[in-house]
Amino acid sequence: MTSRIERVAAHPLHRQLGITEVRSADGHGALAITVDEHSLNPAGMLHGGVLYLLCDVCAYVGLLSRLDDATEAVTHDLHVSVMRPARRGDRLGLRSHVVRLGRRIAFVDVAACVADQPIATARVTKTLLLSD
Repeated sequence: MTSRIERVAAHPLHRQLGITEVRSADGHGALAITVDEHSLNPAGMLHGGVLYLLCDVCAYVGLLSRLDDATEAVTHDLHVSVMRPARRGDRLGLRSHVVRLGRRIAFVDVAACVADQPIATARVTKTLLLSD
């Protein structure tokens, strides 16, 4: 599992966004970024697409701790509710937990917070695939 987490952290897009603190254990995941010029929209706030991506990545990270090496997960559905914006310089922390893990599908909840204040929640549904 460690090499899969390392690959997530080393992904060029994730590195460009400044994703750090990537952790996965016991069905829980975590990661963080500092909102900067790479993640802002033209209005100067965290870009919604970046927020959705971060929620998806955090869900995957948490799920990895519950998957064997022969199983991969792809996003089937993603629902994000945004409550407030994040701005340049904000430290955004995301945490995920696996709500249900079946044979073919997994449901993962994600919370995104700035200074312990929620800015978004997500429910991510992942389809599980057996690797070749």
